[in-house]
Amino acid sequence: MATKEQLKGHIDKAKSVKEEAQKKAGENKYDPDLRQSKKKFKRLTRKVAKIDYREKMLAEKGKKKKEG
Repeated sequence: MATKEQLKGHIDKAKSVKEEAQKKAGENKYDPDLRQSKKKFKRLTRKVAKIDYREKMLAEKGKKKKEG
């Protein structure tokens, strides 16, 4: 499984690819390359958010065990 740092690098690359595809597509919002790059960017950001959420929940769970 990819780490957060690796995913951040992939997100930066995907963001630049998405911006290039937007310039290339112009007004055509149904351009296949643009749609694919948007999907990839969205998927990677969701994956990072999922990892952040999991870390947050583990931290809260650890606090509850120490208190109780």
